[in-house]
Amino acid sequence: MRAKLFATIALIGIGAAGYTLLPYTPVPGYFNDFTSRVSALAGFGAENIRNRILPDLEAELSNADLAIGAPVFVRVFNADRDIEVWLKANNRYRLFTRYNFCDADAITHANDGDGNSTGADSATIGNAADLGVYHVTRDDLSPNSPYHLEIALTPLTSGSPEEMAEQAQTARPALRGNCEGTGGIALENSDIEPVYMLIDTALRAGQAQVPVHIFEKRQNMDDAVTLTEDAFASVPAPGLYDVYAAFERTRIPPEVHKTDGRYQVN
Repeated sequence: MRAKLFATIALIGIGAAGYTLLPYTPVPGYFNDFTSRVSALAGFGAENIRNRILPDLEAELSNADLAIGAPVFVRVFNADRDIEVWLKANNRYRLFTRYNFCDADAITHANDGDGNSTGADSATIGNAADLGVYHVTRDDLSPNSPYHLEIALTPLTSGSPEEMAEQAQTARPALRGNCEGTGGIALENSDIEPVYMLIDTALRAGQAQVPVHIFEKRQNMDDAVTLTEDAFASVPAPGLYDVYAAFERTRIPPEVHKTDGRYQVN
């Protein structure tokens, strides 16, 4: 009898000690990593956001005579520090909304937790992505990213072995929440959530990929100098002005291919 009582007390003591020391062991980290992977596979993160924001988002779209699941097109302007989200309505696309990049102070705070720069210029940390033509597929969506949500951008290439090898060694830019944009574009969580949801629902509804075009700034369509400079490849992304102009004229995202480093509108 005494042996059973002693064993019971010992088990209770071991259990209490284990519970107290559990946070200081690797077990919680392993558990969190496991649940995060399961959640990512099941899409729980996206579903939670969907349930929370979809009613208001659908109402906002309805007021604009747009619909959830419609094909999406995104344009990014580094100098203007904002992104545009366009949705297809009938045969053309209409601007739904714009979202601003996080400001430098918010991004700096996200980097070190104390509002201090971590070695880079705090005015430019994570506030831009390379100019060019990109796209997003289902595989590029991360609903359980450490940055709340993440939308990776896959660049258009010419398909040459050299360019493909270079792309494989280069980190892709991304749209990220939590105001954390290192290597990409930082957005507030309240802004990236509807962007993510619109892209996700469009892809689920059958859009093969969502085009994303990144420019330095908005252009004046009557600016012949800009057109001439672009034609002579004196900008970082030759031919990109033609891509911009094609959409401005038609309000339909153009089909684009890349040859010898230059973008060409089909």
